[in-house]
Amino acid sequence: MKKEIHDAIYNHYTELFQNHGKKPASLGWPKGRQDIRFKVMSEIANIKNSKILDIGCGFGDFLTYLNVKKRNIEYTGIDINPIFIKIAKSIHSSGSFQKRDIEITKFSKKFDWSFAIGTTNMKGNYDYVENLMTEMLKISKKGIAMDFMSSYVDFKRKGSSHFSPEKIFKIAKKLSKRVSIRHDYLPFEFCVYVYKDSVLTKNQTFKDFK
Repeated sequence: MKKEIHDAIYNHYTELFQNHGKKPASLGWPKGRQDIRFKVMSEIANIKNSKILDIGCGFGDFLTYLNVKKRNIEYTGIDINPIFIKIAKSIHSSGSFQKRDIEITKFSKKFDWSFAIGTTNMKGNYDYVENLMTEMLKISKKGIAMDFMSSYVDFKRKGSSHFSPEKIFKIAKKLSKRVSIRHDYLPFEFCVYVYKDSVLTKNQTFKDFK
């Protein structure tokens, strides 16, 4: 991520926090949609008892959701905003929270699943998406999930980034044979699942498909 984009994102969310405090609005999310995103992202597979990485974790609300759903996961959350990390640490008795940019500092360990929720909503572009997906897959044993604001909209807010599901699919297919796009939960948003395991059965079905 270029420094000017990094700084713009940091300043944007810091300003939102100053205006809204610890609320989803500080993360740029309208009220009532957060758990919908979390539900869809966590449906990538049976993630119970998994090690997961949450990129752009904010206040760690994804961890709260997973704990309520009793997923029993080993959670690591990272964010470039130290304010969010400080608050996340004060809220959660479990999980690891780190001020970190995945594109700059590399992880020495691997996770089962990596998630990027809302990380592309502002100043995102296709090069950034491909770079982020590539890094996420390197440190993930099983797969990754990302969500996006869709290009299929009636209105685009100034400063927001909207993506073509078709272009995201093409990027993901360069990285894995097994990809799924979901555009079925909110009218103007979608997500992509990218799996590491693409082994086929005798009848040419992905072995891990349930």
